[in-house]
Amino acid sequence: MSDTRPTLTGTYLCTAEIALDANAPLNLGQSPWRSRRVSNIAGGRFEGDRISGTVLQSGADWSEAGTDADGNMTILLDIRSVWQTDDKAMIYVTYNGRLVVPKDLIPTFTNPDLVEDIDPAAYYFRINPVFEVSDPQYHWLNNVVCIGLGQRTKVGVRYQIFVVN
Repeated sequence: MSDTRPTLTGTYLCTAEIALDANAPLNLGQSPWRSRRVSNIAGGRFEGDRISGTVLQSGADWSEAGTDADGNMTILLDIRSVWQTDDKAMIYVTYNGRLVVPKDLIPTFTNPDLVEDIDPAAYYFRINPVFEVSDPQYHWLNNVVCIGLGQRTKVGVRYQIFVVN
């Protein structure tokens, strides 16, 4: 048997710029189960060849924050939001993901005025968006698996999203 392994390839879908509420994150504190934080979505924009539109002021990230054994900041992401295409189709977008920031970068990463100075390759920020849409023009989004590369911005996040081929 040959040792042929499949390769994973993707096609660029869009870039999403999402602003979070100025009070984000709201730290709910350490419960017996987790350290929960909520970051409300203030709005944004997504742009791509096949889809473009507005991220509505809707939904939030119900994340869980922690520290790994090496002292790195680790965050489990759990986001639900609504996007509206430029031609008014509504898209329900959910995604989970992981954000891991090396301990030496935490002070810069948590400072909105400095975070964009960090090379996104210096931390791990990945998401897996799932789309739900009723508009026939965008029905194809219901049938794709996506991955996204994340970057913190001064006001929120930026994602480069790809459809897995």
